[in-house]
Amino acid sequence: MNQRSVSDRRRAIYSGLQEFMDEATVLKAVKHWENRYIDQPSLALQRFVADICQTQDLKEKRSAILRSLIKAMSQDSATLLADPRGSDAESMAINPVSASQAFAELMLAMMSQLDDELQHKLRIDLFAALRQRQLPLPTLEALQCWLGNRQALELGNASPALLQKLLNQYYVLLCENIGPVRADKILASGVRRVQHEHPKLDVFLDELL
Repeated sequence: MNQRSVSDRRRAIYSGLQEFMDEATVLKAVKHWENRYIDQPSLALQRFVADICQTQDLKEKRSAILRSLIKAMSQDSATLLADPRGSDAESMAINPVSASQAFAELMLAMMSQLDDELQHKLRIDLFAALRQRQLPLPTLEALQCWLGNRQALELGNASPALLQKLLNQYYVLLCENIGPVRADKILASGVRRVQHEHPKLDVFLDELL
């Protein structure tokens, strides 16, 4: 475990907990890992899981959570979510507004390839999925405005990790509705469109994908 960088290990903790906790609880768990286990060997993950699984619901999932974390720790860095502390997205942290703009342009470029009915369905499904994650209120309000009025999506200074999570969630919904082959084509086409129309955002696209 200690052979990997601190950033990669933190990303593994953050990624491995995603399906079991909401965003606020995941970040609290990451903070606990930083305070108590950052220099500990992999065997300490079991104690870490015991520490963070205090509710009855989480206690029943301890084995699954431990397996998820062990798997994340062994994954290639490229498959992990961005560092919630931003160390893997330094360029985005310097100019978060541009990062949010890149995200918004890519989402709109992807949606423009779908018919109106499917666009509307995916907007609703995305918002329903994200409401369960206890996102920051400004982010939820921006998403709600976007869904209701079909306005450009403006997320201000949303964190790099959150932007990546939003994009991942939308991609999952795309795959579920139209299949992974077509979803991949829509994503690739959307990226090319943003690169062509907004070349200065290319560096931020690299961090989102």
